[in-house]
Amino acid sequence: MTTTISTSSKNYFNKIQNYLNNKRLLFTPSINNGVYTLTIFELSSSQTTSLIQKMTKHFHLSPKQSEPLALAA
Repeated sequence: MTTTISTSSKNYFNKIQNYLNNKRLLFTPSINNGVYTLTIFELSSSQTTSLIQKMTKHFHLSPKQSEPLALAA
């Protein structure tokens, strides 16, 4: 399973890259039109969930909330 993390911040991109290196995870970085992307390989669903929770806490982030759906007319 692959997991993709995207950001427009070069600073966060570098911090996340260092974090993943310290955790010895297999990933590929890429930059396209100002969007920094890290693709992480070989994680199960539970490992991905755990990683996201730990990274959210480590970097003092808040989870992205989905937009409220518009009511049908």
